[in-house]
Amino acid sequence: MGDLRFAPRAESLHGSATLQITAKAAELKAAGRDVISLSAGQPDFPSPPAAVEAAARAMREGRTGYTASSGLPELRQAVADRWGAMHGLPTDPARVLVSCGAKHSIANLLEAVVREGDRVLIPRPWWVSYPEMVKRLGGVPVAGEGEHLTAEDVRKAAKEGAVGMIFNSPSNPTGRVHDARETADLADALLETRMWAISDDIYEYLHYGEGPVPHLLHARPELASRVAVVTGVSKTWSMTGWRIGFAMADPEWIALAGRIQSHTTSNAPTMCQYGSLAVVRGEAETDRLSMLEAFRNRRDLMCSLLGDNGAFRFPTPMGAFYVFVDLRPVLGRLDTASFCISLLEREGLAVIPGSAFGAEGFVRLSFAASNNDIERGVKRLCGFVSERA
Repeated sequence: MGDLRFAPRAESLHGSATLQITAKAAELKAAGRDVISLSAGQPDFPSPPAAVEAAARAMREGRTGYTASSGLPELRQAVADRWGAMHGLPTDPARVLVSCGAKHSIANLLEAVVREGDRVLIPRPWWVSYPEMVKRLGGVPVAGEGEHLTAEDVRKAAKEGAVGMIFNSPSNPTGRVHDARETADLADALLETRMWAISDDIYEYLHYGEGPVPHLLHARPELASRVAVVTGVSKTWSMTGWRIGFAMADPEWIALAGRIQSHTTSNAPTMCQYGSLAVVRGEAETDRLSMLEAFRNRRDLMCSLLGDNGAFRFPTPMGAFYVFVDLRPVLGRLDTASFCISLLEREGLAVIPGSAFGAEGFVRLSFAASNNDIERGVKRLCGFVSERA
């Protein structure tokens, strides 16, 4: 680029391994290869008819211009009503910001509170974007010590200068759900340390246990001024491409995040907001529950097939749509990124290396795929591993 100089922060960021593997799989498929993808981070169901019709109606009626940067007033109110009731929060639309997906919501919230050099605690393994989002702002991501965040991680991070944390339950990539005791302990530690938290709840409705997912705000409602909740329509209602996410927090935090958004994307797509309004108001609950049951059955199928092999170690996920498999006993000298590239090129199976999530030696398999693809995909994985034995 000649004399063009790039920003060091931008050059320090890593691309999304999830998107890279998915793109490579699509490239091979376009070239005529029989490729099975168990890498997707999105449901494979059609979006609910109620959302499609609501968006189409908005377009037919000419409601295609800008909205307020913070979102349609009626959508903000519907979000405040639904999640306010869920978490015991005030149903005040001033606590809600509608953004271009939950990722955008997290980015806006972080930009409002992270200063140069701020340390931010993130889970290990982490979703690929958490550390990069913090680094982009000049912050320092600090990972928890074990395989999930604990109260001791919070206290230790606070002693070392951390100002906040990102929490994700159910987890991407593991599907782990923090139980009520673990969540309460984390909430207590937050109260002690005065740290803020962003609770990434995008998989909250994809829960295979009893009752709702335990939440920081359920355990300690007095944290409401310091805990931001992030969710959206992508995973719950199979609306990933609609790019609608919601941030809910103290009105001052939301106002600052909204001011940031007003200078970047302005509003989220107008017709997509109308489609999202339909599902938030409850017009697609039958679709939601049907998808949840299908994912539960797919989870059981994938875990059964992997368990039959005997070579794999993995926890049964209680949420999301991923199985995080420990391949360390079979990898030998191969790292997981090389393993996944070889698996894709030789067997036509796309999975995501654990190194992308800060967990070398693991791979993430998605059961957001048909039963046939799950069966064929696990068979290819088993065959590839057996060749290396």
